[in-house]
Amino acid sequence: MSRPGISAAHVAAAAEALQAEGQQPTIRAVRERLGDTGSPNTIQRHLAAWRKSRPAAIPGQELPKALAAAIAAELAGAATAAREAAQAEIDQAQAEAAELAVAGEALETARDDLSVLAQALRGERDTLAGRVDALQAENERLRVALDAGREQAQTAQQAAAVAQAQVQAALERATRAETLAAQQAQELTRAQQEAAHLRGRMEAT
Repeated sequence: MSRPGISAAHVAAAAEALQAEGQQPTIRAVRERLGDTGSPNTIQRHLAAWRKSRPAAIPGQELPKALAAAIAAELAGAATAAREAAQAEIDQAQAEAAELAVAGEALETARDDLSVLAQALRGERDTLAGRVDALQAENERLRVALDAGREQAQTAQQAAAVAQAQVQAALERATRAETLAAQQAQELTRAQQEAAHLRGRMEAT
């Protein structure tokens, strides 16, 4: 809320009161009557307007003292009311300024808390980024190892297939050798039988 200004009515009331008391309504006197508030430039502008709007004084004509005193009292009361209203507005503005200051301090505290939180989050982000990089590097290492393992497994499978073929060929050769040995054993048995038969015939003659 902006600080209230001094209105033309305030200045006019103060000037009337001063004049009724027999004092000259100068800028300083009016400002003191208003409670030392108001810009001198503003008071001068309102005071000039007040003087211009007053009717010209008729020489030799004076107000009755009772009427002049009543007017002075009324003007003094109006000036007091104006000062009190201005002071009330000033007090309200100061209270609102104090509330705004408290709110500003709360906002500054919240801003500082958010700054600390943002810094902590940036630290966590950097930590997580480092972990992601490490995991990516480990994943690449495992991928290379897996590719190498697959190549080794493929080579081993090929070697096993060759060995299996060699074993199968060796088994086939062994089977053929056993068959040949059996045939030779049979032929040897027949030869022995024929030799024994011939010896028997020779001994009989």
